[in-house]
Amino acid sequence: MSRQKVFIILAVVVLMAGAAITSLLIRNRPKPEVVIAPEPRRFVRTMLLKKQDKTFWVKGFGTVRPKTELSIAPEVSGKVADRSAGFRTGGFIKKGDVLFQIDPADYKLAIERRRAEIAQLRADIARLRQEEKNHQADLDIAERQMELVSQEMERNERLRRQGVISSGQYDQSQQNFLRQERTVQSIMNVLALLPVQLRQKRAALSANQSELKGATLQLSRTKIVAPFDARVRETSLEIGDFVSVGKSVGKIYDVSALEVPVSLPVEDARWAFRRNREIPFPRSQEEVNSFFPAARVSWNQFGKKFEWTGRVSLVDSGLDESTRALTLVVEISEPMKNWIPGKHPPLFVGMFVEVNIEGVTMPGVFVIPRTALRERDHVYLLDDGKLRIQKVEVIRKARDEVVIRNGVNENARIILSAIPDPVSGMKLSTQNGIVGGASAQ
Repeated sequence: MSRQKVFIILAVVVLMAGAAITSLLIRNRPKPEVVIAPEPRRFVRTMLLKKQDKTFWVKGFGTVRPKTELSIAPEVSGKVADRSAGFRTGGFIKKGDVLFQIDPADYKLAIERRRAEIAQLRADIARLRQEEKNHQADLDIAERQMELVSQEMERNERLRRQGVISSGQYDQSQQNFLRQERTVQSIMNVLALLPVQLRQKRAALSANQSELKGATLQLSRTKIVAPFDARVRETSLEIGDFVSVGKSVGKIYDVSALEVPVSLPVEDARWAFRRNREIPFPRSQEEVNSFFPAARVSWNQFGKKFEWTGRVSLVDSGLDESTRALTLVVEISEPMKNWIPGKHPPLFVGMFVEVNIEGVTMPGVFVIPRTALRERDHVYLLDDGKLRIQKVEVIRKARDEVVIRNGVNENARIILSAIPDPVSGMKLSTQNGIVGGASAQ
């Protein structure tokens, strides 16, 4: 057998063996496992709802102003003779300090004139009283003398009828009686005028005493005294300036308390009132104090936040006509108490500050992030791995949070993530693939 035939036979045998092995492998190959692909789910972040008591803080902004500000206007005119070193713009004044003094020379002279006039009037009154005593003594003597003259005239009349004396002697006794009667009448006239003169002198004395009090008061007003611990807001007064009655020469304000007027929309302001059943709105200053327990005033500057504690001390009498907002006035006592140079500044007039007023406390409510509230006051809930769209009762919406009361149950899981094209019942999973778990996932 030739080599060529042997090669062909071997090739055929190999091919047949390969075909037989291939056929065997095909018949005995394992059946493939059928795997069903899971239905796709969207992953979301959730939060577990828990009831809580929520205290509402109402935020507003305002500019710090003095609670008590005094315009310094002298009550007397004159040239400024002296001025306190603290009475200048930005200066500090203690209660009882003399801010400035008007030249008192003219007012001292007025006092001296009044005192001299009073002394003269008192001397005149004393003289009139003495004259009254003297004239009364003269009247007593004259009346006794008149009685003697009258007796003499009666005796002469009897003697004339008896023919003992002449008619001329009788006429002489009559003339003596008339002269004495005129003397008595003259003294009585003088005594009648003395009480009138005394009343005039006493009235003039009373008027001068009142004018002396006025002049003394005017002299005391030449010293302008600080009625409280204060800071000078503005003044340009200098020694030698002439000041006039009623013309303002500066302003000071009480440093013991400042205040911030905060204008709030009615919707926000209503949460600041701690209402009760008996008093729906404050009717007196005492009730205002009970309605508003606390407020926080903060100022942001240089990347830091500085705070002061205050309280609402006044509620405006009505709404602003242009903005329809209600103004609450927050008072800050001892605004310089926390002043630490280089660390904490004092509260200054003119600062634009943020004010947070502590208001109503609502029990048993849910607080969720603002982004978790959907259109038309709906929320998305994760219920057994499925989406449930639920309408809720919103109590208050703030910039970062929303307070809700009805529509959801405690321990329900609210969805925080955005869901495009949400459909109620669509399947969802939390980010770690577990439904339920921690309060926020």
